[in-house]
Amino acid sequence: MRVSPVFSLFDNTYMKNLFLLLFIFSSGLSSAQRFERISLGDQDPANLYVNDGDSTELYYLKLVPKSEPIGVVVILPSGGESVQNLLKQIDLPQMAYRKNILTIIPAINWGTETREVEIELLDQIFQAVVKEHKVPKENFVLGGLSNGGMIALTYAEASKKEVGNTFLVPKGVFGLDVPLDKSHFYEYCIREINRDFSEAGVNEARWLLNNYQQIYGGSPEEFPERYIEASIYSNGVEGGGNAKYLKDIPIRMYSDLDVEWLINQRHRDLYDWNGTDIVAMVNELKLMGNPDANVIITMGKGVRLDGRRHPHSWSIMDNQDCLNWISKLFEIQ
Repeated sequence: MRVSPVFSLFDNTYMKNLFLLLFIFSSGLSSAQRFERISLGDQDPANLYVNDGDSTELYYLKLVPKSEPIGVVVILPSGGESVQNLLKQIDLPQMAYRKNILTIIPAINWGTETREVEIELLDQIFQAVVKEHKVPKENFVLGGLSNGGMIALTYAEASKKEVGNTFLVPKGVFGLDVPLDKSHFYEYCIREINRDFSEAGVNEARWLLNNYQQIYGGSPEEFPERYIEASIYSNGVEGGGNAKYLKDIPIRMYSDLDVEWLINQRHRDLYDWNGTDIVAMVNELKLMGNPDANVIITMGKGVRLDGRRHPHSWSIMDNQDCLNWISKLFEIQ
């Protein structure tokens, strides 16, 4: 059947207008949820952000909801991970946006042993966000994978060690597969070198041991107090060492128990699994009376950005679970 020129013209015009409206709507939606990049200067003497070529710029990204934010979630990359790669692996910022929660992603993926420089930079970011967006400083949740989680937990402990030590006290902290006890990590490095199986693992272990020797003067057996002071949690120490400062802060930890990967891919065992100390710390916090100290254990859920199976990954965290927990802390329905 032949279509008349009148109807053909109408259909074409209608479809063009429809596509235009859809384009405008989708463009508006994407721009509304676009991260803003805030520069903090072009000097990075402490190497807080690496793997960014010749750049020395420090910055953070923020995703601001349409209405006045109820709270802020701060997400920190793992060691050496770019901010851009982090964003490809999590949905939490977009989900938080719809809950009227502001997201901050600092370009910090490396750093110092004491974490003093990182804490100072985070305080600078937090002050700016509170001033500009009028968000309550009591409504900040910090979290991250591995090194990022270490920074988040260390900030939380520092905030409780001494009043006024940090700009704010986090409402809660979440961490994915975070190394907690440096004494145990030292022992793991020795085992990894002796196994001599994974080239990447052995190189990392040697590098860490060399750092620990230089910074702490020797092994945990020689200088136990130095390792306890530097660790987020110390197994077998009263109050879990620095973990005692987390007894009043809600904590949500994630770890993936992938025994097949540990044994067949790295020839490691449960003594080498970060989850061992994570479970021990959470249990210690519960014994100290923390009603909101929790650990979520997944099994074989870890997958890297390139598709490789790896338990040390963002994929072990259920984004909806984390958002529900944050929403509860902010008393959002």
